[in-house]
Amino acid sequence: MPDTSLQSAPEPCRTTRNYIYFRPSITRRELVRMKSIIATLRESESFTTFLDLVRAADMEERLSSEGPYTIFVPDDDAFREIPGPELDGIRRDTDRLTVVLNYHIVPGVHSMIDLLGIRTLRSLQGEDLTIEVASKGVLVNNVPVVEADAWCTNGICHAVSTLLLPPIARAVEG
Repeated sequence: MPDTSLQSAPEPCRTTRNYIYFRPSITRRELVRMKSIIATLRESESFTTFLDLVRAADMEERLSSEGPYTIFVPDDDAFREIPGPELDGIRRDTDRLTVVLNYHIVPGVHSMIDLLGIRTLRSLQGEDLTIEVASKGVLVNNVPVVEADAWCTNGICHAVSTLLLPPIARAVEG
């Protein structure tokens, strides 16, 4: 089975398939191969649960054509860690689902190199995400970025290992 996940590049100027990593500029040829955020996540096959939630919140069009956005997207492994009833509760409550998804999205494009110099980013949901550089890499709200810099026509994706919950969603939960 081919590796179709988002991947960080070990060297500063590597390109593979539709993803471009740590590149200060994008060539015309590379731009032609890039896809929207939704198409990139769909092609990777590692973000099916997140894409199901995006569809349930009716946000596919936004992530296909609007932007640019930086998205911190939990992979399917992250969703396996969430108890089924909790995830079903988020999925059924469209308002809460939209709040949670918008918390993963930041206006503008912020590559991994950019994140090294940023301490906070304001999400579309309205709350700040904290960015920290630690011995285990870059953390977003204390959650590791596990794969970085999947460039898309309308932004950039970074995979994170946990679903990020804004303070308001955590308050509802508890």
